[in-house]
Amino acid sequence: MTGQNKKCGRNACLVQPRCVLTRRAAMATLLAGTVGACSAPRHLIAVGPDTLGAGTDGTIRSHRIFIATTRAPSSEPGVFFSGRRSEKLSFATVDVQIPANHVVGQVERPRRLPPDPDKDFIISNPQTLDGKGLLSEAEAAVRTRPRGERKLLIWVHGFNSTLTDAVLLLAQFVEDTGYDGVPLLFSWASDGRLTSYVYDINSALIARDAISEVARTLGQSSFDSIDIVAHSMGNFLAMEAIRGGSQKNVYDSTGKLANIILAAPDIDYDLFAAQVTSIPPEKRRFFVLISDDDQALRLSGFLGRRPRVGSVDADRLTRLGVNVIDLSQVKDTSSTHHDKFTDAPEVVQLLGTRILAGDNYTTSNPSLLGEAIVIGAGGALEIIE
Repeated sequence: MTGQNKKCGRNACLVQPRCVLTRRAAMATLLAGTVGACSAPRHLIAVGPDTLGAGTDGTIRSHRIFIATTRAPSSEPGVFFSGRRSEKLSFATVDVQIPANHVVGQVERPRRLPPDPDKDFIISNPQTLDGKGLLSEAEAAVRTRPRGERKLLIWVHGFNSTLTDAVLLLAQFVEDTGYDGVPLLFSWASDGRLTSYVYDINSALIARDAISEVARTLGQSSFDSIDIVAHSMGNFLAMEAIRGGSQKNVYDSTGKLANIILAAPDIDYDLFAAQVTSIPPEKRRFFVLISDDDQALRLSGFLGRRPRVGSVDADRLTRLGVNVIDLSQVKDTSSTHHDKFTDAPEVVQLLGTRILAGDNYTTSNPSLLGEAIVIGAGGALEIIE
């Protein structure tokens, strides 16, 4: 076949086995980089002791995570909510206990059961609620704080994520950033498997109305400000919901939205441009975290034949009127470099002490909207003119 010696083009890939092998090799590379994370038990909700306050030093830090999810409930031990889709929203809370030896930038998952409270994260006390009950508990958690300091963080996880994965990552982020508001996880029905990319992206699309409903309810709550942090494919869901709200003239209608942090966005660049331009320029309070060594996004862009937002040049994004934080110089221990915003201590600490704390570069100087910020060694910042 003459086409077998040509480069893989749009039509050539239909006949050339070499192109199929290339894609398989790319997937194999990603699998090799993530196999270590799969060696530990994946489902950990309420499979260990409820040990709050029982560590060797007498105290263990704990964070209550509030949950709104489109996952179907599960009766399987440790799962709580499965990767199957539900037709209705469910609400819940869990407590996550942080081990005494916790290292910033890491999630100390147990490698065997039961987990050790002195060494491992433990997820305990799962409780289901209705929507009103969850909102009431969330508001009560910040009621003792003065007006103006009652903050809420909405976290949207990414592709290939179980509920346990998402809860642990959010708890680690809250701990490492020192975030002092209420953390709420919006968990859409990811199947939690690398081979379920299409299932996951459709699950994200299905969840658009649900996350919009949650956002509307929270916007009418007593919280003073709301931040959004989305990761990977979760950015696709968050941005679709934001675009829908903007088209209906209800996007940030209460004025409570503080910042939107988009970490390693797995979104087609052209789609992102369309999503962003539907939002008035003065309301584009986005911080897009990119890295040119993100192997997961490199594979996603290769398979989709279009660049992903989390790996494009900063100047293309700043022209859309969003702030860009370039993490390319930041070193982390992951082979895929897809989770730098939680893995690298200088990044999580900067997000906590600067952006989520209110020093977001736009409050004092609105002209900084649409700037590129590079994080170098030790968390040093440089704003690119």
